[in-house]
Formats: sequence, structure tokens, C-alpha cells
Amino acid sequence: MWDFIIVGGGITGLSIGALLAHEGKKVLILERTGKLGGRAQIWEKDGFTVDYGIHGIRYGPKSAISETCRKLGVEIPYVPLGRSYVRDEDGMIKIFPTGPIDFIRSEMFTFMDRLSILKVSLRVRRRSFETFKNLSVKESLDEEGIKGGMRRYLHLVSASMMVCPFIEKTSIREMLVNLQKVLRRRISVMYPLHGWKPIFDLLIRTIMRSGEIRLQSKVDSVDIEKGAVRGVHIGNDFIEGRAVIVSVPCQEYFGREDGSSLLDEKLFPQEFVKMCKSMIPSSGVSIDYGLSRRVSSSEGLWYFWSPMSFGMFTSNLCPELSPPGKQLLTWFYPNTLEDMQDPQRAKSREEELERAIFETFPGIQEAIEWRRAIHLKMVNGAQVNVNQTRDRRPGFKAPGIQGLYFVGDSTEASGAGGDIGHESVHECYKAITS
Repeated sequence: MWDFIIVGGGITGLSIGALLAHEGKKVLILERTGKLGGRAQIWEKDGFTVDYGIHGIRYGPKSAISETCRKLGVEIPYVPLGRSYVRDEDGMIKIFPTGPIDFIRSEMFTFMDRLSILKVSLRVRRRSFETFKNLSVKESLDEEGIKGGMRRYLHLVSASMMVCPFIEKTSIREMLVNLQKVLRRRISVMYPLHGWKPIFDLLIRTIMRSGEIRLQSKVDSVDIEKGAVRGVHIGNDFIEGRAVIVSVPCQEYFGREDGSSLLDEKLFPQEFVKMCKSMIPSSGVSIDYGLSRRVSSSEGLWYFWSPMSFGMFTSNLCPELSPPGKQLLTWFYPNTLEDMQDPQRAKSREEELERAIFETFPGIQEAIEWRRAIHLKMVNGAQVNVNQTRDRRPGFKAPGIQGLYFVGDSTEASGAGGDIGHESVHECYKAITS
């Protein structure tokens, strides 16, 4: 009898499993693929260690993943990002502000833009945003009359922070709440000093002390009888557990691509089933380059106004991610799910992004040792749009079912992008321990 069976070996499944195992609980992780990490996994090639997309950590030592590791007895060391830049709509390279001094120096803004930035930052730091619940970023910017450089800046913030460049969809409330956290914590994005591998190693090591991890173990269904969890079914095998934590996107709760269903929808409220099935993920194109030489000394994020995207030379922050003298570049271009589902449109978006990278960094083509382009139908389980604010996503305890919990980036945790998953770990842990 396992204390907790966790369905999914992604970063959130490993994190909640490690916290519970640290308390001496018997934890079993069941991962359907042959590799742990899910959409946060790392990939090793020719001496390079590559993230699955850009995986900076918002708030650095004040983040939820840092708190998880701290509870396990390890403090994550971080390296702050350097100055960020944007290739603006006029094609010129300009400072992309991440702090007060850069707002003064950046050529993105006029004098009037800078005054409006000061007013907006003071308002964001102090107020509540509940009245903005149903407003999109576009509607809010239109109402406030925000134009020019300030509007472009906030549009780019929506694309990167919220992983959604569609300001007519992005929730202004959720974006402002996240900006407020940045202002109050005085930390935007940082990168783990030694990359993500030590974090994964810590989580796995903690779980294995009193638990087990099984790869290539696809859970066919969660067994529920008389309103309580009994365990899970894998093929002809039944694994008994006192509780089950589902750490997969909510779109897979009641229907997977192969036609199977993890949970029996007849046992759940129809509104809950409908919400899970209709959740729209964030999507996009990710391109990684292994470079034979250093192309840039930049240690910050780079943004393109067109195509609206962002990237980073991660090996400049963490040299051990690439062999000596070489360099690693990762770029992400958020898009619609529909674009990523259409092979031709996805390929077209990939080509748009690559042209912009080659134009911005002359000579990079000759330095490419290898490239990896991925068309991601799901980056985060929930796009943070006006119809999918945190109060419109699944909670951490299954309605009406004893011993069934949910964790991951499609739950009602606060944050945006990957933050949601990390925050959900602590919220789910509270739901379990209460």
C-alpha cells in the first residue's frame, strides 16, 4: 500500500513527491514516458545541456521552486540576468527595461512614456485588481490611452511573462498581479547557477529514499469507489494507494489523444468536466542552437517585436551548459494552438523566427553545430486569458472525491507560465496536509 501514487513525472509531480517523501511518506511516481521532467526536462547533446525551452526562474530565491528545495534542505544558488534588449518595431536594438535605471536609458520611451511608467508602477505596487477580472490587456490599455513605447513594452511583457502575445485575450488582472509581485520582491527572472540538473537530482534523490519511480508506466485509469480513491490501473495490474495525485494537464483528466480517459467523468460535476476539457494551453515554437563559438556576450533576455518572441544565451549565465568556447542559444515564439496543430503553419512560424535571429546576430549561421526546432502544442497547461483566470481553473482537491488531488500548471495556483506549476506544489501540499 502506497501512501501517495503520483501520476506523471514532470517537475510538479517530482516536487510534490519529494516534499511528501521528505516527511517519510511512501511515494510512487508513475511516468508514462522513458524520461522524467515532462515539459521541463533537460536534454544532453554533444556536451551541451539544454532546457526544454527557456526555463529562467521568476523571483529567483523568492520563488516557489526555491522554497521547495529549501524545505528539502538545499538552497539554490542563482545568477541574475544581465541587461535585456529588444529589436523594436523600427528594427533598432534598444534596452528592454527590467529595472528603474533602464526605463530612463531605454530609447523605447518618450519623456511622456516615462512619466506614465512612474504613475503606473506606483498604482500597481499598491492596489488590488479584482475589478479588472474580466478585462483583457488590450481593453485596459485602450481605456487608459496607453500608446507608443509604453504600449509596446507591456505587449512584450504579456508575450514573455504571461506566455501570451495576444493582448486581446490576456487577462490584465493576472498580468498586473504578477507585475506587482516583481515590484514587491524586487526580483524579476534569475537562472540557477548550475542549471536545472542539480534541482532534478535533488528531487529524485529525495523520492528514492522512501519511494520509487517507474518509467514507461502509463496509468490507464484511477480507481474510485464510493467517493474515494483506491489506487490506479496499469494494464492488467492494480496498484493500491491511500491517495492519488494527478500531475498531468487537466485536458488529459477526461480524454487523452489515444481515446482513453484517466478519470471517469460520470463521477464529477459536469461543469468541472467541461472546464477541464475546454482549457486552452499556451503554445509556440522553440529553437535551440549549439554554437561552435561565442556569438554574443549578452547575459540578459532578448526580445523581438516582430515576430513577437524572446530568447537567451543560457550558457553565458551558466557556462557548464556548453563545452568550453562554445555557446548555447534558446529562443521561444509563442503562438496559437491552431498554428501548432497545422504542420505548414507551424513550419512557417519557425522560419519567421529563424530569419529574425539570423538578421539580429550576423554570422550565427556559420557557427551552428546543431539546431533543434520543436513545435509545441502545449507549453503550459493553461493560457492565462480572461476566460482562464485562476478562479476558472481546477482546484487542488477533486470535487466530491476523497483522496484525489491535482497539481500542475493548469490548476488554480497563482502566477503565469511555469510559475503556476511551482506554486501549485505548495497549494496542493496544503490541501493534502489540511
